[in-house]
Parts: sequence; C-alpha cells; structure tokens
Amino acid sequence: MRLLVILILLASVAAHAPFARGAERPATSADPAGPAPASVRVPGELIVRYAARTNAARRAVLRDSVDAEAVRALPLPGGQLLKLTGGLRADAALARLRRSRDVLYAEPNVVRTSSATMNDPFFDELWALRNTTQIVRGTSGTAGADIAIASAWDLTTGSPAALVAVIDSGVAAGHPDLRSQIATSSGERPANGIDDDANGYIDDIAGWDFVGDDPAPDDANGHGTHVAGTIAARGNDAIGIVGVAPTTQIMPLRVLDATGSGTLADVLSAYGYAARSGARVVNLSLGGETASRAERDAIATAPGVLFVAAAGNGGSDGLGDNNDVAGEYPCNYDLPNVVCVGASDRDDRLASFSNYGAASVDLAAPGMDILSDQPLSSTGAAQYAFSSGTSMATPHVAGVAALAFALRASATVAAVKQALLDGTATRSALVGRTVSGGRLDARRTLELLADAPTAPAPVALPPTSPAPLPTPTEPAQSPSPSPSPSALRDTTAPLASLLLDARQRIATIRRQGLRLRATCLEACTATAALRLSPRNARRARLGSGKHSVRIARGTTRLLAAATTRLSVRLTSSAGRALTRLNRPVQASLAATFVDAAGNRRTLRKTITLLPGAARRS
Repeated sequence: MRLLVILILLASVAAHAPFARGAERPATSADPAGPAPASVRVPGELIVRYAARTNAARRAVLRDSVDAEAVRALPLPGGQLLKLTGGLRADAALARLRRSRDVLYAEPNVVRTSSATMNDPFFDELWALRNTTQIVRGTSGTAGADIAIASAWDLTTGSPAALVAVIDSGVAAGHPDLRSQIATSSGERPANGIDDDANGYIDDIAGWDFVGDDPAPDDANGHGTHVAGTIAARGNDAIGIVGVAPTTQIMPLRVLDATGSGTLADVLSAYGYAARSGARVVNLSLGGETASRAERDAIATAPGVLFVAAAGNGGSDGLGDNNDVAGEYPCNYDLPNVVCVGASDRDDRLASFSNYGAASVDLAAPGMDILSDQPLSSTGAAQYAFSSGTSMATPHVAGVAALAFALRASATVAAVKQALLDGTATRSALVGRTVSGGRLDARRTLELLADAPTAPAPVALPPTSPAPLPTPTEPAQSPSPSPSPSALRDTTAPLASLLLDARQRIATIRRQGLRLRATCLEACTATAALRLSPRNARRARLGSGKHSVRIARGTTRLLAAATTRLSVRLTSSAGRALTRLNRPVQASLAATFVDAAGNRRTLRKTITLLPGAARRS
C-alpha cells in the first residue's frame, strides 16, 4: 500500500534548473534533487531521460545493464519509465545510469498525494464566493473575505474554450453539477476500440485514467470531483452548487487512486496529455516532497499552459510549513507558468494548516470548509461535502484563471499570472507569507487583464512604411473625440516575470553572477539590484547597520517576449565579506522593468546566499 508523505526540503534548488533550449548535460553521480525517501518511491520504477544522441539500440543496452524494461515513453524528448526486473537495487541502478553520458538524468518514480482531507458533513454555504458573515459549520466570518466572484461574473462566466485539466483522482462525470461541464474530444468516436484522433489513447472521449490505463477517469476517492465542482459546477440551474467558472469545461485526468495516492510517471503523462489537448489551465491539487527534473522539464516544455498548484498542508502537527525552507512540488518550481496557492480562512487569515512562503507561495485563496460535489451515492443521488486544504484553495485560482482566458482569449500565461498576483486583495496576515501578500480577487484580476497589453504578433511592414506606431492603450487628455495616433500614449506598466533559484551559493555568484532570467512581454530595460538588510549588512561588516546595502547590480535590455539572463554580479567587497561571513544570509532582489514609454514594473524576490564551495550543475 502506498504511503502518504510529509514534505521535506530537498538539496540545492540550483540543481533543478531547466536545460537551456537545445542544450544537454550528462547525468552526475549525485541525485540533483536529493535522495527521495524510500516511503515516497514506487518500488522498482525509475524515470530516465536519454541524451538526444542515444539511439534505440544504445537505450536497450543501458536498460539491459540495470536489468530493466521500458514500461512506456514519457512526454519529454528521450523520457522513459523503466521497471527493474532483476535483483539490482534501485539506488545501484540509478548510480549506473547516471554514470553514462548517454543519460541526461535518472531518478526514482515517486508518489504524488492529494493535499486535502474529505471527512466533513454536508452544508449549503459557499462563503468563498460570497462572504456576508453567514454561519458556516457553526462559525461566521468577515464580510467581504471572499473572491468577489459576483462582480467578476458581470464580465464573464467562462467559456468552453478556456479548458481546465483537472489532474487528480478523477471526476464523477454523472453528477448533475458536472454532467454538462466535461469536455469531449471531437476527433474520437465513442467505444469503437480505435484511436480515431491518433493521439495514442483509444476511445478517450472525455479524458483518461492513467491509473487504470483506460478511457474512464471515474473518481473512487472524491477529491477530484470536489476540485472539479469548485472550478466549474454548472450554475443558475437550481441544483447543488455553482463553480467559479460555471460556463467553462474541464478535462478529467485521473492520476490518484482510491486512497488519494499516485505516481509521478502518471502525473507526467497527464501533463503531456493536457498540453497536447489544448488545456489553458491545469489544476494540481496534489504534491510530494521530492523535486523532479523530469517534472520540472515537463512543465517548462508547456509554456502556453498555466499550472496552478497547491502549496501543501504542513506536517503531522497540523500546522503549515515554510515552503521557502522545506519545498512542496510541483508548487515550488520557480517557473513562469506555475502559480503556487496557499489557503485562507473566512476571516482573510492564512489557514493554520496551510504552507506559506514569502518567495515560493504566490497568493492565498479560500481553502477552509469549502463545499463542493462528491461522487454519486450507491442509489445515484447527488452528494456534497465540505473539505479543507490547499487542494480546495487551488481550484478557486484555477477557476479565476479560466475566467481570465475566457475574457481575453489572446492573453498570455505570463499576463494571466501577473494579473492573478497583482489583483490580490492585500491582507496584513498574508504579507510576508506569500509573494503577493494577498488573497485572490476575481474581479480585480479580470479588470487588470482587460487593461493589460498583449504580446503583438510580428507584422511585415511595407517597404515605404515608417517605424510602426505604438499600440493605442489610453488616450491623452485632448478635446478631440478621435485623437490621432501621435496623441495616444501608453501608460500601462510592462508585464514581466522572473525565474531564479531561491538558494544560490556565494562562490558561484562570485564566479558566474546571479542565476537570474527575466521575461518582458514588450521590449524593456531590466535593472536588478541585490541588497542586504541593515542587520545582515552589519553581520557581514558591510555597513553601519542603519541602512540596507546594495551588494550587486546589473542592467540588461530584453527583447519582447524573450527570456533573457540578467547579468547581476557581486561587488568585489561584498564577495569578500560574504565569503568571510561563512553562513547563510538572506538578500532582497528588486528587478525594475522599464518599457519604451517609461512605464515601470518592479518585481521583488528573496534569495538565500549559501556559503561553501560552488557546485557544478
């Protein structure tokens, strides 16, 4: 029986950095993610990614060298799930595979588990959508401590085109709240035993069951149905509940079994299926303690999909943990298409069980005493239940993301993520515990997205044309009812994102500079500065302790929608002082993006600088 797991910190985040496009690195003898605890491993199963040069014959030789057989391909170039068939132990097999230059990396197949509990009775109050201090399970809350969905619905209630993949324990498709909300494949004919749309899955009319390897992703646990109901339960029909995006559709992809447990290999396969099938949003109300390069790569290779992941529910003490210190995956991957969600209560406080992280958990959303759908009873009756967890917070964010893509179909993942974070309602209880310092606000998110620029497609100009005119965004003050293009001015801050490892070694920064990549949806100049607080500066003997001290700075020009490395290097005095300090120290990074019109956006991150020798990645 698979065990549910408590999450722990894994070694050096730097080792999980995604490959540069087209680049390859041979595997090392050490596990870059840190050793996976035995309790979370799938016995005898390994995930391997071969180098591009490794042909089929060479792959077969490598498998034979560890007495393994190929189970199936994974949705990564050269990715494969292996099953050990001989007497070789998994650690020995991994070590042997990692020594080969034909292997980019090899890692255990590990367990992913749901992030919630499901044992409370049924009540009919959806406080997360509209909080009027009503009594929910014997307790009232604070008026307005909700996601402001009613006013958001004035703008949109969703669209079938804004497809949300629910990667979970399956979905009870026969539930009256969900019956009309399940997306179906137009290219697949029902139950004819033929892969009509040639996607590798036979009769996958409405999703796929990766646990049972069949086209019926039914829910034997209840977790996935609860999540699906929060996202997209049909509304205004006098039945049950209503979801955040009641006119969107969901794609059920089952990766968790009846106990709420599943394997990373199945999750990876579901990522690939969702991306190929046109999902705009993936809901991940699941997680595990083990970071995976394969999982990070799989998410990174689907940049057009927004992955909304649960921050996790702490440990056995029932109290949330700091994800900046002890990671939860996939939530903790610092990728531009991942949003990490913590849980808030009905008073806009962080739920006691919710994980948090000033640098790793992006925002909070309601996750306590959430009412939603459950699988049908044995007599076919609709069922509902309350549940609490970051699993319940995550689908609120996924639902609002679906509303955003419905409102603006041309929106980029970066624009929607930025709107989600910038649109939060700032709450003192969440400042310093989440990146945004706030709780999800659906209306504000949609308003920001409606005003945001899109990344323009390249346009071939006629030979006689002058330089292209700026995109009109806001008219200048002018008595003319139809101002000319020269009277139009751009006043919108550029949309931008940062990708960096939250823990970096001082020796590596002195040698190579800060590992930091940035993206701006329009041509920008990015200036990044790294500063020590007065207290840390005093410890490093870099200041009097009265003011913060800048220890690194760099400026780089960014092309529109291109991810570029920012060159940020320590000053020589800071490098020497931090080396002498020989202890971890936190620094604050501020990156300011300035577009051609002079509009600015500043993003802030916290980085832990580590002592010791540099590690090769």
